[in-house]
Amino acid sequence: MTAMMTGYPTESELRERMKRQLARRGATENVALLWHGYLSGLLEWGLIELVVFDRLSSLLPKVGRKEIVELSMDECISPELEREIEESMRKPQ
Repeated sequence: MTAMMTGYPTESELRERMKRQLARRGATENVALLWHGYLSGLLEWGLIELVVFDRLSSLLPKVGRKEIVELSMDECISPELEREIEESMRKPQ
């Protein structure tokens, strides 16, 4: 069993945790959504920076992007922003 970490997680610690779970469970939609939510919480509370969020999110399948933006904005996204997000999801990682 891995010991609980104390303090704030570093980017490298998060990356290694993500890689281990992705190796165990695969890059399924459930795993991706859980990690996107976890990273969003860390970002919202100022425990990671946006560039770290973006780098770690790039390891995951592109699912739930519109919902993440809505959650962050605390409102519905505009049709224009929805199209922009959909276009960014079509670009290769």
